[in-house]
Amino acid sequence: MTLSFNIYLFCVAFAVANLLLTAVLLFVLKKARNRKANLALALFLLCLAGSFLSDILLNNNFFQRYPQLMDYDSFLTLALGPLLYFYILYQTRPDMELRPIHLLHLLPLVGYFIILWDFFTSSSAIKRTYISLNWWEAIAHYFLATCLLKAQLLLYGIVSYRLLQRHGRVIQELASAVENLQLRWLRNVLLAVGGLFVVWLVSNLFRPAGYLLGFGVLFFSYWIAYHALSQEYLFEPASVAAVLPIIQEEPEVRYRTSTLTPEDIRTLMERVAQHMAEVRPYLEPELSLARLAAQLQLNPHYLSQVLNEGFGESFYKFVNRHRVQESQRLLLDPALQHYSMLGIAYEAGFSAKSTFYKVFKEVAGCSPSEFVSKNK
Repeated sequence: MTLSFNIYLFCVAFAVANLLLTAVLLFVLKKARNRKANLALALFLLCLAGSFLSDILLNNNFFQRYPQLMDYDSFLTLALGPLLYFYILYQTRPDMELRPIHLLHLLPLVGYFIILWDFFTSSSAIKRTYISLNWWEAIAHYFLATCLLKAQLLLYGIVSYRLLQRHGRVIQELASAVENLQLRWLRNVLLAVGGLFVVWLVSNLFRPAGYLLGFGVLFFSYWIAYHALSQEYLFEPASVAAVLPIIQEEPEVRYRTSTLTPEDIRTLMERVAQHMAEVRPYLEPELSLARLAAQLQLNPHYLSQVLNEGFGESFYKFVNRHRVQESQRLLLDPALQHYSMLGIAYEAGFSAKSTFYKVFKEVAGCSPSEFVSKNK
């Protein structure tokens, strides 16, 4: 074996150990609120570790001794898409429950086994021949099976990405600080997997560059471990039942059955505007739709309708617009000239500097420093 390949195997071994440890921690994490999501992610990490492990086993003649386990990693790879999909569902849908129809997600695994039926039911001697000759292309229907595997991964990647996009829109209806609630790291997981695939192609074209894939796998294992263990439950447990209609329904049908009349909406708009001006609840960094609705003694679904149909804004945009207006007042206050931009952001209710700059420019059309320069 070349030095490059030895480095690759060394990195993969550490990555496998890291993924296994993370999976165990997720299994036993007692403080986690969403245990079903953690279970799905732990199984994802176990399958990922098992899939990476196959390279180490292959280069230690494991499959020569146990040829019947040959190609086991393909089944683990086929499980990755559904497990990540279910993890996202459990995180973004508090009402998510497994049903018999979800067994359809097993069809690609069954299909893969049927396509390679002749191979999987062949004798150990024949399988040892394939291994010794590295003659995978000679396996009947092997190309078709690998196409199924790649197509399945691509399909689940697309579906999972769309789920995350939808969640990004939904969470803006429920929270005023979404930095830690948008699951952006999962979008990055999908992009990272695509990046590893590109590195894999490069390492196949240029054998000495194989260590690049090893370093990529090792970094990926630590990165996903950090986010997997630090991810919190996304919804306030006390308010889940009240906001479920907003989570479940698309915007175009969300208020179709509402009993609020246009006159009701105008009246509630005045009530909300007065509350925002007098109580200034937007100064609370973690203000949520449910908390504001409780302050107004209003159903969260009705409040959401008033904001969207009355003010024409999501909860996130509505609250942060008030924060921008407050920050503009603070920026021009002579008594606060010694405050930094971050200090002004915190005083106005923002919980992150990046959100402050982004929302300020969207609302004011310029950066905070440009706003100060224009109004001196």
